[in-house]
Amino acid sequence: MADTSLSEKKIGLLIWHASNYWQTKLRLILNNYSLSLNEYLILETLNKNLESSFQSKISSFSGIDESVVSVCLKSLEKKSLIKRTVDYDNRKKVITILPVGQKLFDEIFPQINQQENNIFDKLQDEKLNFCNLLKLILGKKIRIKAGKFL
Repeated sequence: MADTSLSEKKIGLLIWHASNYWQTKLRLILNNYSLSLNEYLILETLNKNLESSFQSKISSFSGIDESVVSVCLKSLEKKSLIKRTVDYDNRKKVITILPVGQKLFDEIFPQINQQENNIFDKLQDEKLNFCNLLKLILGKKIRIKAGKFL
């Protein structure tokens, strides 16, 4: 018998449930390190952006709202994982990941990466298409992968 529940019929609810599933799996790992998902994503952003990072740049790169980034940066600074220093014009602070923050990120990243692989490898060859479809819904540019011709 086919499932006729609302959560099986509505695409928005399916996306929401998938997102909650992903977040729950990652939070199980991050709770062991007393980090929130947003704090981890900020550390990942700082790890990927080797040049100077500002709050607005972190927000843009990670997709996390600037006000949430601000709160998380304060928390990460209290945990001595990052350092914020005043920029040359005193209106912006340069955010730098500290060695202890980098070490923590390096320890957590493989676990997060493996968990994400466990979740999304179920898509097999459709992973890129799935990602592109989500971007299409969000109004972002999509990447088309050239196929192999025989």
